[in-house]
Amino acid sequence: MTQGTAEDAMRRACDAILVGDVMTAMQDLSPEAMNEAMTAGANIAMLPTPLSYEIESHETVGDEQRFVVRFKTSAQDVVAKTSWRDFGMGWKIVSISAEGLAG
Repeated sequence: MTQGTAEDAMRRACDAILVGDVMTAMQDLSPEAMNEAMTAGANIAMLPTPLSYEIESHETVGDEQRFVVRFKTSAQDVVAKTSWRDFGMGWKIVSISAEGLAG
């Protein structure tokens, strides 16, 4: 069974992003979520490193834990929506999207 909660995993990923450690945050992505992240990748790469984040909501839907997180950057806010699932060996992001990216 996975140790820690989905919120612990979400905070760990957000904390890694705050210090510019995108590789650690990417380790939490399932293959499906990796594809979604790569689609938005060029726009994400152009943003300055976030200054802070706030978890705006957290809900359980079926076997998923869904979060809405607002990242504040010097340029603009980015709202990320993620769904996490416990695969027994750890929490993984199964869906990810972002609003507020230049497109």
